[in-house]
Amino acid sequence: MSLSLTSFLEVMPPLLKAAVVTVEISILSLAFACVIAPPLAIARMIGPWPLRFAVSVLVEAVRGVPPLVVIAFVYFALPAIGLTFSGFWTGVTALTVVGAVYAVDIVRSSIESLGRGQKEAALALGFPVWRAYLEILFPQALKRILPPLTNELANVIKASALLSVISVNEISHVGQGLIFETFIVVEIIIQMAVLYLIIVGCLSALSRALERRLAH
Repeated sequence: MSLSLTSFLEVMPPLLKAAVVTVEISILSLAFACVIAPPLAIARMIGPWPLRFAVSVLVEAVRGVPPLVVIAFVYFALPAIGLTFSGFWTGVTALTVVGAVYAVDIVRSSIESLGRGQKEAALALGFPVWRAYLEILFPQALKRILPPLTNELANVIKASALLSVISVNEISHVGQGLIFETFIVVEIIIQMAVLYLIIVGCLSALSRALERRLAH
């Protein structure tokens, strides 16, 4: 079976358009997850016990189910309590939750690996405990956080393919539709794979750039 350049060019425009949607969802969900994860991690470490318990329940519940279940919950269950999202914002919300809960333990373990001396020094200087963690310990832990966090966020990007089940026009949904419509299979699968590789590769490149910057 030979590949056809004509077939490649025929399916490329809709796949590129779908890639833009995937990138938009990925950027928003990863940005929100990175903002939410540090406060959740610190709350799990030093918050009052009801808050620690609530964060722990959230983290274990989300980690214990596939991302598809989280997507379905946001899309089908939340409207029952008056929270209705479009397919696009369902994807952003669900992937934000998935990314944030997986990042929580990465942030927590990286901060704890610094040892007690850093915390005690910050408290001795008069920092409130929350500020000590957010302004002193968390920035020092960033170099340890980035490599494992990048792997988890790459998994979140790949999980965006699951949004095809709620008809979000991202790469997988559009690719599947094109296969059934045109019966062009191999060329579409190759382009889908390349697009995901480019998106995840950009995330990895950004992470390496940040690591080099933090190293100086």
